[in-house]
Amino acid sequence: MRNLLRSQRGSAAFVTVIALVPLIGAVAIGAEAGSWYVTKQHAQTAADAAAYSGGLRLACTIAGSTCNDTNTTVAYRGKQFAAQNAFCNAGDTSYPGSSCRASLPSGTSQTVTIELIGTNRVKATVSQIQPTYLAGVLGLSTVTIPAIAVAEVKVLLQPPCVLALTGSLSFQGSPNINASKCGMASNDRAAGALNFTGGGMTITPGSVISAAGGCTGSATFCNKTFDYTPPVANPFSALDAALTSMCGANPSLPAKCGLAKCTGSGLTAYTAAKPCVNDNVKTNGNTAVTLTPGVYFISGTLTMVGGSSVTGTGVTFILLPGATIDTKGGGILTLSGPTTAPSASSLPAALQSSAALFQYMSIYDASAAAVTFGGNSNINLTGNIYAPNAAVTFQGDPTLSVGNGSRCGQLIAASIAFNGNATFDSSGCPTSTKLLADQYVQLVQ
Repeated sequence: MRNLLRSQRGSAAFVTVIALVPLIGAVAIGAEAGSWYVTKQHAQTAADAAAYSGGLRLACTIAGSTCNDTNTTVAYRGKQFAAQNAFCNAGDTSYPGSSCRASLPSGTSQTVTIELIGTNRVKATVSQIQPTYLAGVLGLSTVTIPAIAVAEVKVLLQPPCVLALTGSLSFQGSPNINASKCGMASNDRAAGALNFTGGGMTITPGSVISAAGGCTGSATFCNKTFDYTPPVANPFSALDAALTSMCGANPSLPAKCGLAKCTGSGLTAYTAAKPCVNDNVKTNGNTAVTLTPGVYFISGTLTMVGGSSVTGTGVTFILLPGATIDTKGGGILTLSGPTTAPSASSLPAALQSSAALFQYMSIYDASAAAVTFGGNSNINLTGNIYAPNAAVTFQGDPTLSVGNGSRCGQLIAASIAFNGNATFDSSGCPTSTKLLADQYVQLVQ
């Protein structure tokens, strides 16, 4: 018996068991705290989604007449997207796509609050109160797990007057860009929607260059752009549908779109009395022609020979699908768009409902043929240039000056490139164009 009482065998195991009790408790409390962390992450995701979606609804309100989401409020949109991430106020769980349960575990409750801060911020506060278990030994009966997010609606300083509809807006070499009075944008969602190749480019301070996608090339210039902004609405899109109605979806090229060939020499404006198209017209050398105001349909190739010039004020050229203008011979074409919309009698029936869109338009190029303005470009256009299917390139050292003090012309094409020493100058523009200043929503907290 004496030997048994003096035996120390098993004492280490006893001490180990005693030491494991607080260790197991600490591990258990740590595991409970870990579950709080997971809930916190879920709550933050819900708050971010709520603030951002509320911000989008607020942006829609700010946009005014262009807003289509008019049947909901900022608070509704925020709570809807919080619900889609499983956070709802009690009894408020029936939002579209909601992942909230009809009832929560005993002692658990959630709150979702959406509020406006000033005129352009939305704050979302999401929280969950739940009972504790092992943490109760520390005096905590419940724990509140909160998350806060703030989204801000931001508006670019200048509306764009140069827009690439589907392709990139690119700069190569040493172009000179002054987009301080009106900006430049691309609706391309690709990573290279904006591309800067070469380091000799000059950008005037305050220039606004944005894209629905990303920016590649020189980081120096990419850092000055606004990437992944919402696409810019095409103000002339109605013309595309109208022309398709007139020409058909897949016309034979070069298309005449049901118009008879104009008779006589030179170029003839469309009228109700002469509903015709100028098909494969070639100018005469050493001849200067001044066009009367009106709308001129072009089919095939308009060839400008050396020594010839065609000038028109209040004139719109409509290049039908497959049409091109050839100035390689040295001819000069100078057009200035009309200050008022053309009359119904100067347009075919299919285009009459879109007559207002031809105000200020010098050329509507419905062709998919690429367009290049070279260093010795012989095409001078004042007003809007709309080429929705064409890649437009400025190379060499041409200048695109879009403003005249009272109004600002716009260049809208499938893709746009400024290469070499090409210059874009918006200094003569007033403060507004047909395009709206882009706005976007950003989480700031």
